[in-house]
Amino acid sequence: MAKSLFLFLFFILCCSSSSLTTVRAVVPASKTFNIVNRGAMLSGIVEYMAEYRHTRFASYPFRLCFYRPFLADNYILGIGMGNAGLTRMRWVWAANLNHPVGDMANLVFNSTGNLALIDTDGRVAWQTNTANKGVVDIKLLPNGNLVLLNKNGEFVWQSFEHPTNTLLVGQALVPGSSTTNKLVNGAYSLVLQGKQLGLFFNPNPASSSSKPLNYFNLIEPILQSSTLNSVTFNIAPASFGAESANELGLYTSPSTRFILAQPQYNSTLSMFRLGADGNVYIYTYTKGDAWEETYATFSRNGTNNECLMPEKCGSFGLCSNSQCVACPTPKGITGWNKDCKPSKLPSCNAGAANVGYYKLEAVDHFLSAANAVEQGPMKVDACMKKCSNDCKCAGFFYRVDSSMCLRTAQLYTMVKLSDDLESNKLHTAYIKYAK
Repeated sequence: MAKSLFLFLFFILCCSSSSLTTVRAVVPASKTFNIVNRGAMLSGIVEYMAEYRHTRFASYPFRLCFYRPFLADNYILGIGMGNAGLTRMRWVWAANLNHPVGDMANLVFNSTGNLALIDTDGRVAWQTNTANKGVVDIKLLPNGNLVLLNKNGEFVWQSFEHPTNTLLVGQALVPGSSTTNKLVNGAYSLVLQGKQLGLFFNPNPASSSSKPLNYFNLIEPILQSSTLNSVTFNIAPASFGAESANELGLYTSPSTRFILAQPQYNSTLSMFRLGADGNVYIYTYTKGDAWEETYATFSRNGTNNECLMPEKCGSFGLCSNSQCVACPTPKGITGWNKDCKPSKLPSCNAGAANVGYYKLEAVDHFLSAANAVEQGPMKVDACMKKCSNDCKCAGFFYRVDSSMCLRTAQLYTMVKLSDDLESNKLHTAYIKYAK
């Protein structure tokens, strides 16, 4: 019965087309394949402490593999970059991240030109939807792009158009689809929309009512005169001159770029990565099969302090100079540790007598770096009343000089400003708690 179900689903997969117009082309029999996820597992220095199995597709330092993260039961089809025997292999693309498959799953490239990953129960975990669209070949290119080609050598489908948490050199984010305009890693996303390339934090991504918080912009809307059509991670072309050699940046047009790093060696094999911590990194693969971190948006020695990362201090804490320095409580400041958390909020029907606030001077919120929308001008009492009337409000940040109010349901990391400047004391935080 299971075999019959598999053959039926496979027949439908081969014959289906997502386009009303089919292109008559047949993949040569020598190019079709059915790769079964089985055999000995390989290990080494691998991202996510994963074990993996090779497929036939490799182009140094890239290879297409089935990989199983540490303690996971199932597999992801992904592209690895690096040499697991010498240095870390990093996973730069994943096909079925949210739909892992088991042992004996099949990666099928059939005569219609569709590439599909089919689990042992017949479930199609992932596919390119390219049946009858003129595909005649499949290749993993030297730049890490997995492509399906037509008879003219043109791309019908490419992994570069479906990024996960990483961009390779020459890869772009393009507006119009949630699969092409963003990088995602857990609670964090980097999204291209309008004139902005923004970092967002959503502590409850599974909740439809949870709104992502914009905490930083790699490209500020105010700097753009028109909507961004694409943002490409690339190395400076030779035409830019010797002074731009190996320069890595984000290109909004062939001549407009935001320079991020300039290693002193060939940086062609680099990746632009949204980390699980909400930071953005560039890692460059160097001679000798070694990785080097060549850029971080937030760093201890860079322009943007690590205190601007939402979860730098976990769910709650004061951060100064990239260090978590204090845990605020209604009774005063204590030393920070991983158990630091905000006080219990009043219930939604609590009376005014049960709602309390404690004040922190020279403190700002991580949202301030992205010019979060404030309300006002208003008096601090009015701001406090708005927060008290909103049972989801965890506190507010008030600018004494401008009388502007920023209410938030998410506290997380709060930035402790220097006490040396009197103007910093005009930045005040009021943390809500149940009396």
